[in-house]
Amino acid sequence: RQMCIRDSPYLGYGTAEDSLASVKALAPKPPKKDVQKIFKNDLHILRFDAKIVSCNADDESRNFILSFYCGDDTIKIHEVAERNSGRIGGKFLDRKKHVNPVNGQYYSEKDMLLGSLLLLGGHKFRLVQCDEYTEKYFEANPEIFKEASIDYVLSKLRLQAKGLPTVADFAKSLRSKLDSKGDGFLCCEEFCNNLKAANIILTFHEYHTLVRNFDPNKQNRISLDEFCGAIGTQPTAQN
Repeated sequence: RQMCIRDSPYLGYGTAEDSLASVKALAPKPPKKDVQKIFKNDLHILRFDAKIVSCNADDESRNFILSFYCGDDTIKIHEVAERNSGRIGGKFLDRKKHVNPVNGQYYSEKDMLLGSLLLLGGHKFRLVQCDEYTEKYFEANPEIFKEASIDYVLSKLRLQAKGLPTVADFAKSLRSKLDSKGDGFLCCEEFCNNLKAANIILTFHEYHTLVRNFDPNKQNRISLDEFCGAIGTQPTAQN
């Protein structure tokens, strides 16, 4: 009778690859690393403000900084302690890889989008904001982070023009729906809320991309003429 040998379950020491190597050999060798990826991306660290998702009301005021290292896909989390909060800030989770329970693969940089919910060390974290370096990294790599590309988001909005003669007609109709105050301008929160009310459903990061591009000076003021004009202007085809 042929015996079926199953891999030993991961017990939490080292990495899953370390555990598997110890099963397959009496003198296990360390798992091979993607050296080319490490050399290419080792300097890129994506940093986010994160909030813990919990039923505990005391956790709502807790703030975290999540760092994702593109060179080896590891994640580290620090807690930022508020003054007189009674909490001690500092390291919350050591730097290591974490498995995405949705697909069973390690979290990678494509999972690091604003609004994403990550399960790390038994805790749920939502990415709510990122630093300027991370913003520019997103925009420089639209093939990975399409939600950070203003061209992609505008093209997604233009798909809503079905049933109207032209995209320009859709943009004009959308402007009238968004202009709740009648002066052609909205604050960022009203802008996103009015888009949702107009049945323009986007991801958290896609709303963020619109706000970042149409309020570049962070004045909390978006021109509907500029926004709807960008929708109505079809991009020039590249030869």
